[in-house]
Amino acid sequence: MVRGGSGAVKERYGFAGLFLILILGVAGLLLLYTMYADPFSPSERKATKRYSDRDAYPWDEGDLLSKKDSDGYGTVVRRGPYKGQPEITERLKYEVEVFEGGQSRGVVRLTVYKNGGATAVWEADFEIGGRHYKRAAKGREYDNANVFKGNIAPLKIYEDDTGKDESKLYVITSGLYHLVEVSSGEEYSGGGYVTAWIDKEYEAEGELAIPSFIDGKIAIFYWGPVELIID
Repeated sequence: MVRGGSGAVKERYGFAGLFLILILGVAGLLLLYTMYADPFSPSERKATKRYSDRDAYPWDEGDLLSKKDSDGYGTVVRRGPYKGQPEITERLKYEVEVFEGGQSRGVVRLTVYKNGGATAVWEADFEIGGRHYKRAAKGREYDNANVFKGNIAPLKIYEDDTGKDESKLYVITSGLYHLVEVSSGEEYSGGGYVTAWIDKEYEAEGELAIPSFIDGKIAIFYWGPVELIID
C-alpha cells in the first residue's frame, strides 16, 4: 500500500513537471519569435537583423550606437559591412557644407575609421534672422562642443522613393552642440546627430539632425553627396 501510494504521487508530480516544461518551452518560443519578428528585441531594443526605416529620426536609433565594448547588435565587436557594402580598409574622410532650405549652416567633417568607429565635427558659422551664430569655443567644458561620435551600422538598409539599396553603408554619430550668438554672447546647447550613407564608390551624403534647436523645434540640415577626401 505504501509503495503503491508513493508511486501514484510520483506519477502526479511527473505529469506536473512535464506540463511545466511544456509551458516554459512555449513561452521561450514566443519570446524568440517576438525578438526576431522585429529588428529590435523587446527587452534591450538591440538590432538583430537588417531592416529599413526611412522615417526614423536618429534619436530613435540610439541602439545602433556602440556602447563601450558592445555595440547595438549585441556583439562584443562592431559588425563589419555586409557583402556588397563598401569595405573600410583605411580611414575615410569627408568635409562638406550643410544646408537648411538652401541656407548654409556651416561645415561638417566626418571621419570613419577602419575599426568601424566614426567622428563628426560641426564647424557652425551661420546667420538666422540677422543673428550670427558660431561654434562656442572657450574653456575646458567646450572641448567636445559640436563633436559627434558613433560608428557604422550595416544593419540599416537605405530606402527612398525608388526603393531599397542594400549596398549603402549607414553611419550614425551623436553628441552635443554648443553655439554662441556673436553680438549678444547668448549660448545655446543640446543634443545632435550626424548621419551618413556611403555608397560603393565611397561618395557620402547625410544629415545633421537636432531634436531641439535654437527655436526649440526639430532642425534637419542636409549635406552631400560629396566625394571621399584622398590624403
